[in-house]
Amino acid sequence: MPRKPRAELVEEMVDALREQASRGLMFHQAIAERAGLGPTDMKALDLARSEESLTAGKLARITGLTTSATTAVLDRLERRGFVERRRDPSDRRKVVVVPLDDDGPVAGIFTDLHRWTVEFLDGYDDTQLELLAGFVAAINAESARRTAEISAVPGAEATD
Repeated sequence: MPRKPRAELVEEMVDALREQASRGLMFHQAIAERAGLGPTDMKALDLARSEESLTAGKLARITGLTTSATTAVLDRLERRGFVERRRDPSDRRKVVVVPLDDDGPVAGIFTDLHRWTVEFLDGYDDTQLELLAGFVAAINAESARRTAEISAVPGAEATD
């Protein structure tokens, strides 16, 4: 079977990534609605779970949200029981955001998705997994960079 031209393969990949981003957004919107949150709240919660010593200022920087929008997100997450704000034991002037263990109405969704993902990735060898992990990491880094660039307010600095 003849191979497709490189330009066609690249365009297919770009189209597939765009579709994946859209489907991912809609998936997370549905999950957020089930939890009584907005999609930004859910994604901020994901980031809160993966960051150590998370402060509101740090969350603002990594999400690209303004500090006031970040405060509103944290207020909603705290009211719904997903996070708590606590004094940092090593610096009592600092407030850290601590994710709570209970995912409530969405816990099973992520457990099932994790299980499916692990089973799906079982079909790839270690070299392929390294390639895929590097690809996804590069896409994530570029997405973070572009989000920060688009969200930047000239002269404004997020604080911890």
